[in-house]
Amino acid sequence: MNQTLEKNLAFMIYGSLMVLAVGLLTSPTILALSHILMIVPMIYFLPKADYKNYPKSAWALLALAIVLILSVVLNQDIALKGYAPLSKIKYFLFGFLMIAPYQWYFKKHMTEKKISWLLYGFCGATTFATVVGIYSKMRGYNPITMRNVDVVRNAGFFGIVMNYAHNLAFFLIIITGLVIFRKQIAKYINLNFLYIVLGINLIGLYLTYTRGAWLAYLVAVPFFLLKNNKKYFVSVLVVLLIIGGVFFKFAGDAVIRPDSERQRISQWQAGIKAFKERPILGYGYLNFELHSYDIKKRYDLPEKHFGGHAHSNLIEMLACAGVLGFVAFLSWVGFWFKEVKGRRDIFGLVGLPFIVVFFVGGLTQSTVLLGINLFFVMGFYSIEIGESCAKLTA
Repeated sequence: MNQTLEKNLAFMIYGSLMVLAVGLLTSPTILALSHILMIVPMIYFLPKADYKNYPKSAWALLALAIVLILSVVLNQDIALKGYAPLSKIKYFLFGFLMIAPYQWYFKKHMTEKKISWLLYGFCGATTFATVVGIYSKMRGYNPITMRNVDVVRNAGFFGIVMNYAHNLAFFLIIITGLVIFRKQIAKYINLNFLYIVLGINLIGLYLTYTRGAWLAYLVAVPFFLLKNNKKYFVSVLVVLLIIGGVFFKFAGDAVIRPDSERQRISQWQAGIKAFKERPILGYGYLNFELHSYDIKKRYDLPEKHFGGHAHSNLIEMLACAGVLGFVAFLSWVGFWFKEVKGRRDIFGLVGLPFIVVFFVGGLTQSTVLLGINLFFVMGFYSIEIGESCAKLTA
């Protein structure tokens, strides 16, 4: 590799990382630049990747992407958007293809100073988004976008509550891990700043009044103890759930939403019916939500006026990709969990609770459909696997 090419590749990869860090909770539009910057590095490293060192989770993720593609291509008889959903499967493919560029970058170019910049960008941009969201909730007006907003729930900077809340839960579990294992990261970021970031964003998450994101975060925190303090794992989980229950009670009407619960359950019922109708490849990726109204009418399910995605990653996979997609999805998550559990560095210590947030939050929200959430999950996954592969070949 000549020097100019290496310099340009390194610039694009680090630029993509920085855009990802500052855009995850501030701007879905900005995040597109993160993928654009990775296109050339992915193509360049495609024939050069060290595939023999790829973990099982990477191949399971690739298998999932292939199944999702097949679910669209082979379901054209009922596809209401034709082949358009294929473009959304890019997130899963990027998750696999970004491993090689990240592996090379961690091995050849990543420095303590560059990690520090990423952390400050990540924390600073996210905290700014949360402060804007809290202010907007209090005043009913977003001063940055100059729009009137809902005063009931904190919707962050870009104003979509559910997307923001689940990404904030991902962010918070990472920051919580960095605080717990602060001795390992003190050289990268000021700890007092990190404590302030944690406090502000915990308040921000609470004010989203998003029960699934709350539960995912609370269930995930004890997993920081799973490797070294297993005897405290259950007791800490129980205590946190009790604390969560207290906050739930205190929030009152802001989180008690019977209509939302009935609608979500009706989507689960429709999703199961869709799976039973097409058990192998489902209705096709992103196609279930378009058919959910009709399914409810045909089976006389409740909440016929309400449609959309399944509000559950597991049921979504069954409905849109059948048993093949469901098995591939669980295999990816299961292998990833096992691989991270075996790591003792900061990626392993933080990665395990991150996977739990993704899995538990996905029980009540279809985060496998939403680009803003997939940017976070696939970004974290490919960075973690890329860094692991870099160590294997060091």
